[in-house]
Parts: sequence; structure tokens; C-alpha cells
Amino acid sequence: MNNKRGALTELAAMLPPLSASNVTGGRVAHTPWCGELSIGEYWASWRGRSGDATFHKHLAAQIVQHAEGVDVITANNRCIRGTLVLIDPLVVHRIRPGTEDVLVTFLEPSAVRHPALRDILEACKGSKDPSLIDHGTAPFWTPWLRGEGSTLLNEGSDFSPILKHIDDRIPDGALRLRPFADLVGLSESRFRHLFAESTGLPFRRYVLWRRARRAAMEMTQGADATTAAHSAGFADLAHFARTLKTMFGITSSQLVSLPHRAHSSG
Repeated sequence: MNNKRGALTELAAMLPPLSASNVTGGRVAHTPWCGELSIGEYWASWRGRSGDATFHKHLAAQIVQHAEGVDVITANNRCIRGTLVLIDPLVVHRIRPGTEDVLVTFLEPSAVRHPALRDILEACKGSKDPSLIDHGTAPFWTPWLRGEGSTLLNEGSDFSPILKHIDDRIPDGALRLRPFADLVGLSESRFRHLFAESTGLPFRRYVLWRRARRAAMEMTQGADATTAAHSAGFADLAHFARTLKTMFGITSSQLVSLPHRAHSSG
């Protein structure tokens, strides 16, 4: 715990303060996150009380559940309330702080066929009236609920070895697209198109997401922030800090007291 606290404190120093959306009367309204984070191979989940977060967007599709209804605020301050809220990747949002026993599931778009997510995804499809927060030009949940997007990755797809190779190369730093295209005998443009179609994410954004996951796993296992950033191939600690802030809208100091339950696979 001391190692983790030191790592998070170190990272917090690199991050900007909470935005004005979380400030009342000139003082930050601190509502701490309290619960448990689980990290899987292509997914993560959080259960507990929601806390302060700035507006943010990330590369995962998101499921927010609450028995009595939860508020999700969009960038234009529109409030979407529901017991099941489905948020497309790359949509700016934040969850209203202070909601008890909220379950938030993050999944890479390619993970919709992962066995670990079967129950929660079946519940999504079985819901009569989910609340949708769509990406205007690149929707994910609406086509999926209609049964479209059948090209999404599953364990037996041709891209599975590529994804494993990406994970193996994450610590190496910047990854160029060409070597991966060469592995499957495709041009860069064709590989770029098929990769995005199969995984639901552009190549560079997918790599950045996997870096963030690797760094989070390292920190839950006691690594300091600098070591975690380097292990995940970030250029430096500041790059890691900016990525964390942009993707999740929280500073590391808000995570210091959280218990973590990390999984290396589904």
C-alpha cells in the first residue's frame, strides 16, 4: 500500500487540478471515489460510490448501472438519467458524484464477445429502454443493439495474434503501423481499415488504451508511477499523467485510498 500511495502521489503532482465544473464558491467540492476497481484483459469495472471527475472521454464503450437511476452529464451539460446508461467511445461525459452502489463497466469494442462480459451484455440487450449517449459520427451501442457490427473481434479472429503482438511490444515505446501490416501481408492503408473495423478502434488509439491498462496494472501491483509509465511505453511520466486525466477525468490522488482487484485475464 505504501508503494502504491507513493506512486499515485508522484503521479498526482503531474496532473492539473479539477476543472471549474467541480468547483463551488471558489472551493473544490471533494466527493471521493469509494469502491473497488477490477481490471480484466479487455475490460475493467468499478463498483461503489461515484466521486468527483472532470469531463473526459475514453476509448472504451461504457455501461453505467444503478438500481434507482444514475445521472450522466454530457459536455453540453445535458443530464441523461437511467438505470442502464450506455455511452459510446469518445463521448465527453462525467457521472454525477455521490451516487452510491453504481456499477461502471468499460470494455474495448472488440470485447463484446468476451465470456467474462456475457451476462452484463445480455442484460443490455434484454433491457427494454436503455439510455443511450451516442457518438454523433461513430456510434457503437446503437448498431450493436440492432445486431449489426458482426465483424467485431472474437477470440478466433485473424487479428487475435496481432493484438497479442501489440501487447508484447507495448513496453518498447512508439509502435509504427507498418511492421504489423507486414505481419499479415497487407498495405498500411488496408491494415489500418481492417484493424479499425475488427477492433472498433483506430490503431494508434488502441495502442494508447492498452498502454493505459498496462500502467494501471503495474501500479496496482506496487510499481511507482515512473516505472509503470516506462513499463507501458509512455514517453515520460507527464505523458502518462495527461492520458489518465483525459481518459478518466480524475487525478491519481483521488485513487490513493481505493482497493484494487487486478486480473491478468478475463
